[in-house]
Amino acid sequence: MPTSGIRHSKNRGRSARGLSGFPGRQTRGGNAPAHRTAGGRGRSGVDAFYDFAADGDRYATPIELKSTTARSVSTARDVGPEHLVKWRNRVWIIGFYNASGDVLESLLALGPDDMEPRVGRVERYVALDFAIGERIAHRLALEDLCIICGEKSVYRLDDAQTLQKRQWSKDRYISEMDVTDGYSPDRMLHMLRLRAQYLNAWGATLNNPHIPKRFFSNSQDRTIALREDNAEEVRAAIRASIRSTTLANATLREIARNRN
Repeated sequence: MPTSGIRHSKNRGRSARGLSGFPGRQTRGGNAPAHRTAGGRGRSGVDAFYDFAADGDRYATPIELKSTTARSVSTARDVGPEHLVKWRNRVWIIGFYNASGDVLESLLALGPDDMEPRVGRVERYVALDFAIGERIAHRLALEDLCIICGEKSVYRLDDAQTLQKRQWSKDRYISEMDVTDGYSPDRMLHMLRLRAQYLNAWGATLNNPHIPKRFFSNSQDRTIALREDNAEEVRAAIRASIRSTTLANATLREIARNRN
């Protein structure tokens, strides 16, 4: 791992590709400076990491990359509690393109504290729906299990797979067995509650909540304009912002340090 550098996860989307290396005035399909792919880390759902060293420790700050041509910024499909946890532990790098989307005009780096007003608003919007779903799931009883899955003294693997479908891996199904080659009614009831929570969660998510352009009005002094001649200046400023944000936020600092 280099002392300092930005590397992208294998699962990066269009916004991440467009911001590769954070160069000055690049096109989304243009050549970008070399960067290291986060080998194996694409599964984590992180767009990129910024690697640096400070005070004898090495850090890998998780980065959320976004881009827009309309000044408002899209987020993700089916946003729920897991997204909120993730967003609260990222540095956001937002690229603002021209209307045709072929020129990167400015960049903005925002930390968890900067994003909290928006993340908190989304959380408040979905919180009640998730709470309703969780309470409904926990009210399911053995009587409900018998009605839904049939009454059995031992439930088999195919019973569990019929309930949970492809939500679990084969290893997870095996690890959940609490009796020989199967599941007790109590364990199957637990699985039924988990399935109910999962189904309720899908109905409670918020689809692609946009961050409106007015949200960024308070950060105009931190938005960095790109020119043909200031690529290195912009890279240095963005990386300095990521570094200072990471070290100033105790939770983010610990997460970044624990990734090494």
